[in-house]
Amino acid sequence: MVTYTVRSTRAEDWRAYRDLRLEALGDPVAPIAFFEPLAEAMELPQVDWENRAASHEQKATFVGVLPDGRWAGMVVIFASEQGYAQIVGVYLAPEHRGTGLGEKLMRAAIDWAGGQEVRLHVHENNKRAARFYERLGFRPTGASKPDPRQPTLRAFELALRHRPEEARHPLRPV
Repeated sequence: MVTYTVRSTRAEDWRAYRDLRLEALGDPVAPIAFFEPLAEAMELPQVDWENRAASHEQKATFVGVLPDGRWAGMVVIFASEQGYAQIVGVYLAPEHRGTGLGEKLMRAAIDWAGGQEVRLHVHENNKRAARFYERLGFRPTGASKPDPRQPTLRAFELALRHRPEEARHPLRPV
């Protein structure tokens, strides 16, 4: 059994963050998992990667780290201006899918939200991810947005809603 350490990232993690993000965008499932094109991400300067890697009170990236220091997966969550937390950029390296790492990363992100509603989008053709999110308690909101590459396809919004008594505290720094 693989042991993962889940932690938030810092600006100085930018190289590992960049490498894992580029791996994600190059993955065969990327067209139904991410809207960012690999070619565009490859052109980003170091400062952009540092900003993406930096966790702070409005955004956190959680990574699953192997005992040898390699990153096996990640999830990004941020505070939206609409009062909920938004999850984006969920990725697990293929050899770490189905190991429990995805749930650990999602739990870290959900905990970061501190009881606030958490939303995410899942592509209509990404059935595996949709089943995973539904097992965690996410439910369709009825909202969707078009896939920018194929506007006839949709990404459906899912939400994990908490009852008021479950809200522990507002979004907090990591």
